[in-house]
Amino acid sequence: MRTHTVGTPKVMVVTTSRADYGILFPLLTAFKEDGQFKVNLVVTGAHLFSIYGETVKEIQKDGLLIGDTVRMALKGDQPPHLCGAVSRGLIGFSKLFQKELPELVIVAGDRYELLAVCIAAVMHKIPIAHIHGGELTRGAIDDRIRHTITKMASLHFPSTEVYGRRIVQMGEDPHGVHVVGALGIDTIKQMRFMDEEELSTVSGVDFKKKVALVTYHPVTLDDYSLAAKQVREVLQAVVETELFGLITMPNADTGSLQIYKAICSFVQTYPQKFKLIKNLGQRAYLSAMRCATVMIGNSSSGIVESASFKLPVVNVGDRQEGRLKPANVIDCDCSKEAVLQATHRALSQEFIRSLSHLKNPYGEGDSARRIIQVLKTIDLENNSQLVKKRFHDLELFEPVQTAL
Repeated sequence: MRTHTVGTPKVMVVTTSRADYGILFPLLTAFKEDGQFKVNLVVTGAHLFSIYGETVKEIQKDGLLIGDTVRMALKGDQPPHLCGAVSRGLIGFSKLFQKELPELVIVAGDRYELLAVCIAAVMHKIPIAHIHGGELTRGAIDDRIRHTITKMASLHFPSTEVYGRRIVQMGEDPHGVHVVGALGIDTIKQMRFMDEEELSTVSGVDFKKKVALVTYHPVTLDDYSLAAKQVREVLQAVVETELFGLITMPNADTGSLQIYKAICSFVQTYPQKFKLIKNLGQRAYLSAMRCATVMIGNSSSGIVESASFKLPVVNVGDRQEGRLKPANVIDCDCSKEAVLQATHRALSQEFIRSLSHLKNPYGEGDSARRIIQVLKTIDLENNSQLVKKRFHDLELFEPVQTAL
């Protein structure tokens, strides 16, 4: 029999992977310090798989209490495997909601695993709060997933005003849209970074030399068979520079295993040029961004967090197309020649000097406080207004009349 909490609102926060955990970490810490919400941290998705670094261990190291886990049993990286994982996750979250019903579910981003928890929450009449909605990533299936979650959510915490306006354009009530900045900036502001010596010891990479932090994820709207070819182009470009490539694992998306195999081949062929670390951990990863010479790949961290370090970024391909990009980001296509050209520009003294006064457009590091302030103004225990959403119409255009 499921139960509601009385007096202290119960909030479920769901993390699927290192990507959204890095976003949610400052919010989880702020909840813990605030003490006015009962938080159940639920771990699912790639966190629980060894091939992706079994990052659930990082959560435990951070001293956060994990309330529940939902295993999705990912058996491969092709569409049927991902669909199977979502279906198993849907059953798992439904069972979890049968056991105890939270007043609010909080999710961040656009991972496909979030479809499972959000569909289950809608069916169990639990309101959803969505962080990082309204963004665009035209090269990835994440785009559609993100917008789908937006339509299932009742509360929205976008990172910029542009994204907030987009959410309203999708028919969401403006009163439920709160622009708070990016939580990842909170983490950077609060982080005790490793210096070069400690980071070199932890990673096994000499950061006194020029290091490229390389993170390449599947471009899920491309032909899946191209994934390995794409990452090979990127890594071959690095081979032809003076840089040493510290590579992190791709996301658990379609094509990720092809990318992983290609990376392993390059590491084996060029051990003097590359090192793959499956799970750097949040502190070491951000410290690597702080100490690296350049970042190369297509990770959202190269768009959102990198500007806080004034780190030159070579953004490869169209996976992040549509995002608001700071001036430290150089776009290029996914060919060896284009990556080389962009990398040479990123390493130039002229470009590096141009970043001296760069300000991160994704906020100043107080997003968690803002989110909690908003939640305190809402009666979550009487949440019928959040469950019964209304559609906000915009009178911007006349519908096209189709000739009969």
